Amino acid sequence: MPVMRRALPPPARDRPRPPVATAPPAGAPIEIIVVEDHPPVRQGLELLLPRLGFRLVGSAGSAREGARMIGARRPHVALVDVDLGDGSGTDLANTMAVQSPATAIVLYTGSINSALIDEAVDSGARALVLKTSPVQRVADAIRAAAAGHNYVDASVATVATVASRTCRPGTGRTSQREGQILGLLARGHTTQQIAADLFLSPDTVQTHVRNATRKLGARGRLHAVILALISGDVELPDDLH
Repeated sequence: MPVMRRALPPPARDRPRPPVATAPPAGAPIEIIVVEDHPPVRQGLELLLPRLGFRLVGSAGSAREGARMIGARRPHVALVDVDLGDGSGTDLANTMAVQSPATAIVLYTGSINSALIDEAVDSGARALVLKTSPVQRVADAIRAAAAGHNYVDASVATVATVASRTCRPGTGRTSQREGQILGLLARGHTTQQIAADLFLSPDTVQTHVRNATRKLGARGRLHAVILALISGDVELPDDLH
């Protein structure tokens, strides 16, 4: 069986950014495909996601089957296990960024490490959530990704080893306001929502995000949020602690 990685397009940072995911019409359920190679986990998600208000349009047990199904059915979101028997979820996210760019990828993992964080950032995935987290975080990640926003599981902050490798010496820490904004971005809030909540203009919010991204040496919003979580600079909303 060929290895998926050999046929993959270049990393997301080396090609034009894919279009924002196509959000469902107002009031319509989010269509989702699950790609998970462990049958009990997959079957549990098949039962759980419809109860949370999502419309399950398919499930797959391998990267190859997942790629075929996502390409054929074009769901709003694909919830993808990182460790698949015939490939990785980050490889699949890379492939879908080209083949089905309107589908937002939520990476779903049982463990996190520095290499996975780098791969997730480069894959074009919209969200990263841990299997050990409360189900509400999975639901929040799916909804944020469907709306074209990023979501980072707060538990990523426990991976302190990434900070020593990824945060380069000499990069500045974020300000309290920048950390507050990155925390809201981690939850999937839009620039407009953050501006309204904090009584700021959208341009000011964007400026804070750009400044924080530069200080952290991040490659984009998702990367900045992850680094800020790890460094402790993010002021998380109460329900994410």
